[in-house]
Amino acid sequence: MKRLLPVLCVLPLLLSGCQTTAIISSNNQTFEYPPCNTSSNEDVLGGLSFETSHPINETDYGCALVRKADGFPVFNETQSARFEVRPGDCSASSGWDDCPNDRSRHEISESDWGSTEGELLIYELMVYIPSKPKIRPLGSNLLFLTQINVRNRSLYTTLAYLQVSQFGELQIKTHYGFTWDIKEEYTVHDNPTDKWIKLKFEVKSTSEKNGYLKVFVNDELKVHETRQTLPDPSSGHSLKLGIYNAYKSKAMEPYGKQVVYFDAISKSAK
Repeated sequence: MKRLLPVLCVLPLLLSGCQTTAIISSNNQTFEYPPCNTSSNEDVLGGLSFETSHPINETDYGCALVRKADGFPVFNETQSARFEVRPGDCSASSGWDDCPNDRSRHEISESDWGSTEGELLIYELMVYIPSKPKIRPLGSNLLFLTQINVRNRSLYTTLAYLQVSQFGELQIKTHYGFTWDIKEEYTVHDNPTDKWIKLKFEVKSTSEKNGYLKVFVNDELKVHETRQTLPDPSSGHSLKLGIYNAYKSKAMEPYGKQVVYFDAISKSAK
């Protein structure tokens, strides 16, 4: 059985380069869906526009807006964003190549960003991690699912990561200042598989010392750091979602197919 895009999408396909994404479901049926970076989507993406962070050699199954009617996990309404990375996948951007650097990923990043100095940013999302297939092998390798990035013309780093520990827990990882040096790893959920989990990131976005990062999991405050959250007033924060593997060679088990779902993504700025 194959689900095709509506006829009304044919003209946009020709004009914008929109493409379908092939997904193989658990019962070996093939479906075709729009990719997550096609355009803004109110149902799943909250009207935000995203782009693939590593588009060179990206796979057609990397991220698709799948449907509840076809048996995929959906938190509300009719769709969710399904990410998939398979063993051997590797992709690149104009400035970085995962293939020789022990990494693999499929991630999407906010395409519209600028200075967020003085804003109170709130990102909310739902995440669903299937227990099968297992998403992360044991070892000192890394797996990130969400990043709150810090960006300006010359700097790129991360304020907070959502990661899966080698024991399958969900953790929030933070850094000292705007370095890659680990500050804290907070365990925020012990058993996160086969259920929808709500994440809320609240950031007082400022180059002053009175900024803060708060992370709520299922509406419970799990992380609260008071700190400078921007290196300078020209910098901004942005959201990245997906599957990112690092130090793959340190895994003690083979990698299998990795799948994760996101839904009900939203952003507000005050």
